[in-house]
Parts: sequence; structure tokens; C-alpha cells
Amino acid sequence: MKKRINDIGKDVIDLQIRSLKKLKTSINQSFEQAVKIIDKCKSKVIICGVGKSGIIASKISATLSSVGTPSFYLSASDSSHGDLGSLTKKDVLILISYSGQTNELKNIIRYANRNKIFLIGVVSKKDSILYKASDIKLLIPQTKEAEGIIPTASTTSQLAL
Repeated sequence: MKKRINDIGKDVIDLQIRSLKKLKTSINQSFEQAVKIIDKCKSKVIICGVGKSGIIASKISATLSSVGTPSFYLSASDSSHGDLGSLTKKDVLILISYSGQTNELKNIIRYANRNKIFLIGVVSKKDSILYKASDIKLLIPQTKEAEGIIPTASTTSQLAL
């Protein structure tokens, strides 16, 4: 039994390594533009996601804050209940979503576009609402997940980016 568990663990790690290699080849001009926009931000970098992407968003925000970039995590569900007022035109908004289609993001996207808040979208699907609405589009390559459904490779790629 122990060998089987270890083999599964190694397979999941290999899956994530392949995902990161695909991500590495996808780094392009959009990545450079996003880094420059974040660096020039005179206000706050707000990062938002839903579900597992929200957990990744929270971690990225904490990392940015730890190196001196004012940042906070915005809960997608809370934003639809009054928290959108914490966004200003001077902020940079980063939305993270594997599908880019989650209902919770629609209000945030509309608000950002209506108020001319700079939007960086981190997404895996070009035909998504998030991809189409973003000022800068960071495309995470679609990858196979552990057991076909467990969000491992996609969240590893989101965090690495």
C-alpha cells in the first residue's frame, strides 16, 4: 500500500512539473506588461478569485504586501454585497479564475470596466468573460489535473505566475 501511495504522490508532482513547464513557455509580453503595471501602481493591488483561485489570490496578495506593494485580497462573494467600494480608479485589480466564467466575477468585472479600474485577468480560457474584459490577459495553459478533477496543476500554475 505504501508504495502505491508514494507512486500516486510522485505522479501528482510530475503532473505539476509538466504544468509549470507549459506555463514557462507561455510567459510573453503580457506578463511583462502586468509586472510593469503592478510596479507603477500608486495605490493598491487588489487580488480576487473564487474557490481555490481565491485561496491562491489571498496568498499572492500576502506575498506582494510582504515585499512592500500595498495589496489586499477581495472576496468575490463579499464584493457583490458592498465591498466593491474598496476599489478605486488608481488601483490595479487582478482577477484569477480557471474558467473565467464564474458568476461571482461578473459584478466585479462590470464594476471595474464601468469605473475604469485597470484589470489583469489570470485565466485558462480565451473565450471567457474574464479574458475578454481584461486590460492585460495572462493565459494559464490548460493542464490535466490530478485524477482529472483535483485542482492541483492549475492552482500551482496560478501561484507560480
